[in-house]
Amino acid sequence: MKLFALLLHLTVLLPALAGAKQTPAKPLIEADCVHLVDGASGKVLFSQGGNQTRQVASIQKLVTALVIVEAGDLDKRVTVTAQDASCQPTKLPNSVGGTYTRRELLQAMLVLSANDAARALARDHSGSEAAFGAKMTAMARRLGATSSVFKDSAGFTAAGQYSTAADMVKILKAAYANPIIRQANAMKLLPWRQANGKLTQLRNSNRLLHRHPDCRGGKVGYTAAAGHCAAIVWEENGRRLYAVVLRGHREMFWLQLPVVLKLHAHGLL
Repeated sequence: MKLFALLLHLTVLLPALAGAKQTPAKPLIEADCVHLVDGASGKVLFSQGGNQTRQVASIQKLVTALVIVEAGDLDKRVTVTAQDASCQPTKLPNSVGGTYTRRELLQAMLVLSANDAARALARDHSGSEAAFGAKMTAMARRLGATSSVFKDSAGFTAAGQYSTAADMVKILKAAYANPIIRQANAMKLLPWRQANGKLTQLRNSNRLLHRHPDCRGGKVGYTAAAGHCAAIVWEENGRRLYAVVLRGHREMFWLQLPVVLKLHAHGLL
């Protein structure tokens, strides 16, 4: 069955594989930047524009999460303000006036990709987005992500803000190594109490987590400037893979990425 599944998935890549003999070759994943690393050895398995700087949208919430977890005091309560919630498009339902722990806001930020949760955490931590952005950049530097500058906790487009797929793989690995972030990234649904007391569930924005059991978590995002972005942890055939895609060109990349991950996991690429 696994072989059949691999062959079936391979059909998604046939046009690209056929084009590999042409000049210029059509990429296996239709995106500006792709960086794929073996989790055990650290070997780069595939890189396409891995060191090119780009906006990275909401996958930089992984950096926000690392800064918040390092600060600790995750049971501290934070009230979401109207200023926190003055952001689009993704935010908590009826969040203004709601009081939550840092841990709860962290989970909502990673599961739903709630921008108001990120802003509330940044404000509580550093007082302003500018000050928190400096903390994010410092965290990235410590992780060896030296080609990154962050200025926004949620991943909105900002002048002078950028990272690379290679840097974001380093950040992804650090985030996955933290049990608090790893657990949140793996949640498909998060029970949530709105500010008005109504109970609901937040659905994880990572569509691969819902479709593929080998996806262990990560973070996805989109803005017009960044395109489709994904930072994915994949475990299959006894291997763990870390993959980052920046500026996916169209929806097809969501089909291409798991195929490439499967083929690498089985040593077929």
